[in-house]
Amino acid sequence: MRGLWVKDLLLLQKQLKTLLMFMLIAAFNAYTIKSVPVVFIMMAFFFVTTTSSTIFYDQENHGFLYLFTLPTRKKDYVIQKQLLILASSLVAVVLSIVLIFLMMQFDPELRASAQELLYTALVGFFLGCLYGAIITPLYLRYGTEKARMLLLAIMGVFALVGILIQKTGVLEGMMDSSFIASAEAFNSLQITGLVLALTGAVMVLSTLVSQRFIDKSVAF
Repeated sequence: MRGLWVKDLLLLQKQLKTLLMFMLIAAFNAYTIKSVPVVFIMMAFFFVTTTSSTIFYDQENHGFLYLFTLPTRKKDYVIQKQLLILASSLVAVVLSIVLIFLMMQFDPELRASAQELLYTALVGFFLGCLYGAIITPLYLRYGTEKARMLLLAIMGVFALVGILIQKTGVLEGMMDSSFIASAEAFNSLQITGLVLALTGAVMVLSTLVSQRFIDKSVAF
């Protein structure tokens, strides 16, 4: 698995300028709309998209046929990609916190408490992992172009469901439920543990699905 990490890190090293540009875009948007969460969400999306694209490079020119003639198991490949998503989401969160602290020095409207930063960071981390957990099996099963189209369709469905929930008043009912009331009583440590447990469950499910897809797409 060490060889897979070296290969992907070398690929990502060539995209450092792109990642820096993504950071500037996230900072500009946060400064424009005066929103801290937008930094975490955009950074997670940018970083996970970039790391997930390593699957595309592996698939180019029948790369899988060569890669799996080496002492590399498909199971190890999938696990390494999931760990790469976790690592990229974590790096995105850490860099977002650093970026927010720097921006706070110049714009008081972007100030946030430690608890707000923690919860926003957890949401950004989870969304980054969820996005990676969805797109990885799609890349492995359908290839880059079809996967992106499917992802756009999935995002459209989620947006439509969100609008319907808001318009029909279901959201208010959910917010008034006893579960939400009990969740609001959780302390920071409990919420952190809950988010990490949910993230772990999502990544495990994605790993199992990805392994089945790669077994179908690669014949040996």
